[in-house]
Amino acid sequence: MTTGRGDGGRSDSDRDDADPSVSLGDRHGPLWDAGYGAVVTLVLSVIPFSPIAGGAAAAARRGGGYLGGVGIGTLAGVFAAVPLALVLIPALRVVAWLGVGISPSSPAYGPFLAIVAMLFLAYTVGLSAVGGLVGVWTVRHTDRTLDPARWL
Repeated sequence: MTTGRGDGGRSDSDRDDADPSVSLGDRHGPLWDAGYGAVVTLVLSVIPFSPIAGGAAAAARRGGGYLGGVGIGTLAGVFAAVPLALVLIPALRVVAWLGVGISPSSPAYGPFLAIVAMLFLAYTVGLSAVGGLVGVWTVRHTDRTLDPARWL
């Protein structure tokens, strides 16, 4: 099974991952590719719509079809959502403590948190999935290289 990555036709199972001479940029597999996409999302998180870039980087690194691009982009979004949620939760507490928005003692606070969580996941995971489509399209129709391993 060749990977199409110019690695001499070696499959993912043929690689010696225990070899310390293998650099971090040589790692492949869906979890590594999604991890690279999540890192791109986190680094660019100060820029609006950064999950699209993260999903595109993950999908371009992974290769494959459009459905695979959506899958790896979604996985990159889930990976990026965990550390971003660790920032969002304290931010919501600070906002509530300052008295802005819905008070935590209000009966509407639970539905408010559910809406915020759904919007957060739709933004982070949903846009990463869209980015997966963009990454596959870019690899198929342009000569651009979106592999984040060359930047990290």
